[in-house]
Amino acid sequence: MNPSLSVEKVIRNMQECFPKANKIEIEEKDFVEGHQHYVGDIIRLTLKYEEDGTERKKYLIFKVPKDGVSAAVFSGLDFIVRESFVYDKIIPLINEYLDEALAPNYYKTIDSKIIVLDNLVEFGYDGGENNRQLCGLDECLSILKALADFHATTHKVLQTKPNLLEPKMFQYSPILEFRQTLAAFYEPILVELLVKNDASFLIPKLKKANSCILTDDGDIASRVHYSNFKFNTLNHGDFRKDNVLLKYGPNNSVEGVKFVDFQTCFWSTPVYDFMYFIIESAKWQVIDNHYETLLDWYLKCLNEKLEKLNCPQVYQRQHFEEDIKKLDICFFIHVLVAAVMLCPSDRNKLLDEVFQGNKENTDYYMEACLKDEIFTSSILSGLKLCHKLGLF
Repeated sequence: MNPSLSVEKVIRNMQECFPKANKIEIEEKDFVEGHQHYVGDIIRLTLKYEEDGTERKKYLIFKVPKDGVSAAVFSGLDFIVRESFVYDKIIPLINEYLDEALAPNYYKTIDSKIIVLDNLVEFGYDGGENNRQLCGLDECLSILKALADFHATTHKVLQTKPNLLEPKMFQYSPILEFRQTLAAFYEPILVELLVKNDASFLIPKLKKANSCILTDDGDIASRVHYSNFKFNTLNHGDFRKDNVLLKYGPNNSVEGVKFVDFQTCFWSTPVYDFMYFIIESAKWQVIDNHYETLLDWYLKCLNEKLEKLNCPQVYQRQHFEEDIKKLDICFFIHVLVAAVMLCPSDRNKLLDEVFQGNKENTDYYMEACLKDEIFTSSILSGLKLCHKLGLF
């Protein structure tokens, strides 16, 4: 177990979450290999205890901070504080308006850094470990329905509790170093990708977008600020496949959707989450052939939920198109993030090398990426979608 998470600490801290429990012990622990996120590691624990003479079990996730170059870069954004605030304050409010909770049960944050949640895998949800397993059309429709419910409900909450806008941590604050480092690292790879796929006409646009990112001094963050938009929701901020857990039923149909990892939440136009998901997590065939279908479906679900919540506002196609223009360069940044997520090599190793400025392995990563069908097809579709929508 992580040194900062001793058996004694777990039992001492979880005792207050189950006040009637006694004889608590850790029956099983499992470090989730390969599922390291930027600011921590995932540990699954099974707690065995007695309550009123009956033996019971709790299946928990512990999100524990880790060391490393990429983790250090992200650590300055108070991700843990932001995520625990969402679970503790905002999720209970939106659950009042939802037919089914969209987030796991939250227990507590230990020492202001270790977040404890229900282990949804034990409730039949996938583990979210495989970010390269992209979503087909049916999965996208189910996820976007849940996203629309989340957005509409947080919009309702914002109307009734506008003070939730006040915490500074809910302003958009992307890491300048992160996006600039990615832009510099991926430019030669993406240029080669476009050349090899008869899309050289996009190279000038790619270079112009990269130039904007490399010289940005905060303009992108100011564009995303909620004060620029008439219709705001809470954006998840990192809404991609491995932060969305699905529960499958007969014929592989989606029966349940849960969202995790709320470290990057902020208030802004719902366009951000929608486009982020499409670029990051939809199969290239879905992006190429069904983008309009997904957009119409999302807007339909969003407005139906708003009406159900007695919200006076609607969010129509023209509002979406107006807002998307204001965020243009953000969606090219989404492509860069997708490149990290879909890199056929280990993404954590890649991120540390990128942040260390290690150029020795650029050729290795370029060769691996350009040989990989998931990477080439998905990134090319993302770039072409940005072009089609006039975003770069």
